Amino acid sequence: MRIISISILVLLVINGCIATKPSKENEWVKLFNGKDLNDWFIKIHHHDIGENFGDTFKAEDGIIKVRYDKYGDFNDQFGHLYYKVPFSYYHLKLEYRFVGQLQKGAPGYTLRNSGVMFHSQDPRTMPKEQDWPISIEFQFLGGLGDGKPRPTGNMCFRVPKWYMKEKLMNGTVSILNRKLMMATNGSKQK
Repeated sequence: MRIISISILVLLVINGCIATKPSKENEWVKLFNGKDLNDWFIKIHHHDIGENFGDTFKAEDGIIKVRYDKYGDFNDQFGHLYYKVPFSYYHLKLEYRFVGQLQKGAPGYTLRNSGVMFHSQDPRTMPKEQDWPISIEFQFLGGLGDGKPRPTGNMCFRVPKWYMKEKLMNGTVSILNRKLMMATNGSKQK
């Protein structure tokens, strides 16, 4: 099994999709070369794939940095960084940390909130106005400085609103008020 190693400095929000494929037993595969993001796709809400709006993602000092300082107002421009090679059998190892303050106009829940999107939708299939990829997120939450513990390592299932309306409302599966509702032979189950 390949084991993945990557270091990430998170300044506000990063949602990188990372997955791997089988290889030699216990061989480390470095996803980040420490120099550039040539092996990665960038997708930022309201922008085409590959457009690194506001220089959001940078390879600097041997780490990946995520910054929103050139944004002005945030305008829901959530950014995602995807490794270009899809994988399916993996261990993920990474380091992360949060620095900085909440970006102007960003939702309050995004403060020191990040994650890794697993089994994610290919970014090349995402429309410009899709805010989140269809994926499962392992969520990272940093402390808020108020002395209260904040749980981290939550698992979140991300499905864009348009997908829920157009793709899942097929009579067999639907999502209502964040609850998965399943219809089996006409009967509803929660």
